[in-house]
Amino acid sequence: MSTQSNVAMEGIQTTLFETVPDATGKLVVQHNALVNARFDLTTVEMRLFMAMLARINRADTEFREFQVPLREITALSGRRLSGKDYLEVESMCSQLVTRVLHIERPGVEPRTRGNRSRRHAPDFDKIPLMAYAKYRGEEGVLLVRFNDEVMPYLLQLQRNFTKVQLVQLLKIKSPHSYRIYWLLKEYSAFGTRTLGVEELKAMLSLEGQYKQFPLFRMRVLDRARDEMMHTDLPFDYELIREGKAVTKIKFNYASTSAESAAQELSAASPWEIALHTVGVSAGSIAVVAELVGKGEVDPEYIRYVAQMQQEKFKAGKVKSLAGSVFTAITKGHLVDDFQRHQQKRERAALRKVATKQPDVVRYTLAEVRAAYETMKKKKMTQATTFEQNLELIYLSQGFRQQRDAQGVEWLVKEA
Repeated sequence: MSTQSNVAMEGIQTTLFETVPDATGKLVVQHNALVNARFDLTTVEMRLFMAMLARINRADTEFREFQVPLREITALSGRRLSGKDYLEVESMCSQLVTRVLHIERPGVEPRTRGNRSRRHAPDFDKIPLMAYAKYRGEEGVLLVRFNDEVMPYLLQLQRNFTKVQLVQLLKIKSPHSYRIYWLLKEYSAFGTRTLGVEELKAMLSLEGQYKQFPLFRMRVLDRARDEMMHTDLPFDYELIREGKAVTKIKFNYASTSAESAAQELSAASPWEIALHTVGVSAGSIAVVAELVGKGEVDPEYIRYVAQMQQEKFKAGKVKSLAGSVFTAITKGHLVDDFQRHQQKRERAALRKVATKQPDVVRYTLAEVRAAYETMKKKKMTQATTFEQNLELIYLSQGFRQQRDAQGVEWLVKEA
């Protein structure tokens, strides 16, 4: 971007959020379920959505009414307000209050026999985005408020969220590019994300459109690539074909640093670290988190599955470690084995109480190395060496190396 363009952009950014303190340094946050939701916004609606996100404070526990000057959502055009802008805003308000979020949830229900769980078609929520949108001509402001049903996706987020710098979003013009930016940012720790063509179209509310892929590529993919070139998330992409038809798009971009990844993992639960270690994607971890949050999956079961599937992977009994772990968790394949394992642990715990032996979490160093090599091949780790991965994922989380009497090396952490 030229110096002249940079100056123009800075001026636009200042005008766009001149009533928001420290707008250009602000972080905006969305739950990953909202990042991956299906909804459609026009360009001017996207600007208003950004203006509203910029006004949310981290301490907010409920939505407030926001006053957004009309000039803020027309500023990106770089021109003065006109009668046409007022007509556009009137139409926008009418459309905006009808916008509905389609948020899919993992569908798991108990079997009739035993404690197994099985997958069925995903549950979904249809949630109106806005409570209302009003315009006050004398002040030249919009009075807007999010629908309260959206609060779990924007306020008081503790986990499974994506945060971005507002200043980066202000460099994007197309609403489709805006959505793609968020989708890639969610996977920024991995530096790659693969989406099915129809899956991406659904997220962008483009079902049934661009039946000729070259048109979709030119107007959506290439435009997003060109716009995001000037953000902190420039990307390129590969087309994955089945026969002659393009079925998937693999986005490639720079992953976050190992230091940033370590900061994110420092607040992670042991089961999240276990899934990360075996290469389960951020999106799949978010699905599992939903199940854990609803009490449908025991966190200890997750760790048990990760360990068992690692052993099967080493023995060549499963081809995809991450895929087998995710499937076993969501479909309850190892629930019976886990229950027997838990019973053994309970009996062992009773014996330990008498001898005052501490409960520990243990992984063999060989298992950890095999998991790292798998993640490295799939380009799903930021660590360039096994030693760096060891420090990032384990040693920094309280594990210590230990060799037993048989010479086997372990990573051990007291639970």
